Amino acid sequence: MIIALDGPDGAGKSTLVARAITWANKQDISIRVVGKWDVLEPGVVQAARFLGGTTRDELRVCIAEMPSPARMMMLAWMNALAADRAANAPESLVILDGYWVKHAASEQILGCPPKLVAAVTDAIADVDAIVYVDVEPGEALRRKGDDITPYECGGDLRARPASFLAHQRGMRMVMRQWAGEYGWPTIEADAPDAMEQQLIDIIARMMRVSA
Repeated sequence: MIIALDGPDGAGKSTLVARAITWANKQDISIRVVGKWDVLEPGVVQAARFLGGTTRDELRVCIAEMPSPARMMMLAWMNALAADRAANAPESLVILDGYWVKHAASEQILGCPPKLVAAVTDAIADVDAIVYVDVEPGEALRRKGDDITPYECGGDLRARPASFLAHQRGMRMVMRQWAGEYGWPTIEADAPDAMEQQLIDIIARMMRVSA
């Protein structure tokens, strides 16, 4: 079972992943978490070894500096590698921590042709479910504090809060539309305890086990 956990920046996806791991371990369900940033982990993704020594902060800035569609293709490559590793993982439950949807929405509102975004999306391996974690941009900014990046701000290299809010509002509008159109299970990120239980309920229902 491959579940992609996606949503705007600051939605609390990392917290949800940690909760899912705890739950799976208690249920004696084998679990693996896979993400696009695994390309920076030594020995994890052999095809990405040319990035050796690159830090996440450095790569984030480089991505923000890339023009479209080169930026989209770089992000698609990172996510495609993660999806491929998820598809070949032996564990019963694999969670893709932060997936392609956020980037697809971002690239679309930054001017990348929708047909190209759709074609790249179709080329990335399928997952069993996409779970959309929704958060209001102002709340996301409060949670992130000063830890915002140029890409999260729509390419603003000064990473200004106003740019973050504007870009995240646009992304959220697109992702909420997609969630409704494709019937993705949606978790409201207002209350941490409630959202954690929502995710567990979704996973348990899909795996047909007790929550």
